[in-house]
Formats: sequence, structure tokens, C-alpha cells
Amino acid sequence: MFAKRNSITLAALWLILLIIGIFWYINDTRNLVAMMKDQVLLSSELQASQKKIKRLVIIEKRHSELNEKWLRSTKKIISADEPAFSLSYINWIMSRNNLPIDFDFTLNSKGTSKNFTKFTYTLNGEASYHNIMRLLWYLTYEPILYKIDSITLKRTSKGQDFLKFNIKLQGYSVQNDLELDNYSELTPTFQTNIALQHDIFEPLVKPKPVIVKREVVKRKLPPKKPGEINVEKANLKVITNNSIFITDGGELKELKVGAAVYLGKFIGINQSTNEATFVLTKFGQSQTITLALDYRK
Repeated sequence: MFAKRNSITLAALWLILLIIGIFWYINDTRNLVAMMKDQVLLSSELQASQKKIKRLVIIEKRHSELNEKWLRSTKKIISADEPAFSLSYINWIMSRNNLPIDFDFTLNSKGTSKNFTKFTYTLNGEASYHNIMRLLWYLTYEPILYKIDSITLKRTSKGQDFLKFNIKLQGYSVQNDLELDNYSELTPTFQTNIALQHDIFEPLVKPKPVIVKREVVKRKLPPKKPGEINVEKANLKVITNNSIFITDGGELKELKVGAAVYLGKFIGINQSTNEATFVLTKFGQSQTITLALDYRK
């Protein structure tokens, strides 16, 4: 009886252990299945992460290449606060290159696309033709990208050296991290010996001044008629009441008051001073000559 009871007790214990073992087995199996599922999920996530890592490496490499190209490119679009940046940038160009230009700056329009924002500006002002051309040169060759749409030039009342200008141009901005702390990061051009451009308001071929030499015609006195006395070369030899005797190197001739002489006439006698008076006319100017005996006064 005692043995039978022990056998029953032992069988009950084995049954309890079996039930406990089966429960543990089922629970461990469930945990194992769950762990296997987690392993599959984590493996899938790991593969996806590895793909993302590879993609990120490719993206970082491409970003580095594009950033390097951007830094080396001759033209750049940056992220900037417009229109304040463009106004400041144009003033910086003028100040750095000594461009004395007065202008007004106007934002005309703003358009947004997928990759960038376009701004349209107008510059109105006055300057010399050469300085306007220099400004356009710097806007064209400095690193920041601007597109010049149109240029209008007109004469001003300030003289030929000043022109009124109207320049329409486009500026661009992008939404990224390419902010600039200083314009010097743009590696600007330092070319200052810009070739002078022909002023379109001046003729291509300027006529050379013609120097006209005025021909000076030496006026000539009329020729002396035969027998006329040249008073300026004559000597008074004799004075009478109403006549004189005179010679200009030739024969001695008698002249009465009123007689004609070369370029004039004999007009009077002064017996108290022994002088004879003549009036001569040269090139429309009259002059009086007085001859005394043996000398000319």
C-alpha cells in the first residue's frame, strides 16, 4: 500500500514537471519565434540603413564636388536677403573700384521657381560714359550672377561728360547654406585697367581741324608816274613867293602850290621858315610832310 502511494506521488510529480516543462517549452518557443521575427525585422532595417549610409556617402561626396565647383566657378548664386544684398553689393563694387556714380535702386518684381528666386531691378542715375561702361563690366565679370536686360543712355544738361542711364538687370537667390560673411569670399576680380570704350555719342571718325593759313597780301603803292616828284626822297632847293624848286634825285623841277606830286600834292609855302608843305595819302591814310631847304622835317 505504501509503495503504491509512493508511485502515485512520484507520477504526480512527474506530471507536474511535465506540465511545467511543456509550459516552459511553449513559452520559450514563442519567445524564440518573436526573437526570430525581430531578427528578420532588424536585419531588414539594417540593410535599409546600410543603403541609406551608402546613399548618404554618395550624397556627401556629390555635395563636396558641387561645393568645390561652386567655389571655383566664375559665377555664383548665393542665399541672400534681397534686395538689400544687391544694393549693398553694387555700392561695394563702386566703392572698391572708385566709380563716382549717383543712382537710384528700385526692385521691380520678384519671381519664385523650384530652385531659385529671381529679382528684377532698375538702376537710374547719372555718370560719365566711361564710368557707366566700367560698372557694366564689373557687373558682368564679378562673381555674383546678374543678367543685364537693357541699357538706356541719354545726354544731360551737365555737359558732354555726363549721361543719364537706365539699367534693368536680374539678380538671383537660392535657399541653402551658401551665405557669405564677407564679399572677399567671392574672390573678386581686381582688374582695373579696363580698356576704354568708344563713347557712342561721339563720331567714330573725328575730322581733323583744318589749319587755314591766311595769306597776307602785302599792299603795294601805285607806281610813280613819269615826272612825278617823290617828296619823301626829295630835297628842297629854292623857295619863291608862289613856287618851289625841288629834286628827288633827277632834274630840278619847279612846283607851284596845288601841283601834284607822287601820292599827293603840294599845298603851301611858309616863307618865314623857308618850308614847303605836302599832303600824301597812303592806303587811305593822309599824312603831312614838310620840307625845309636842304632837309626834310
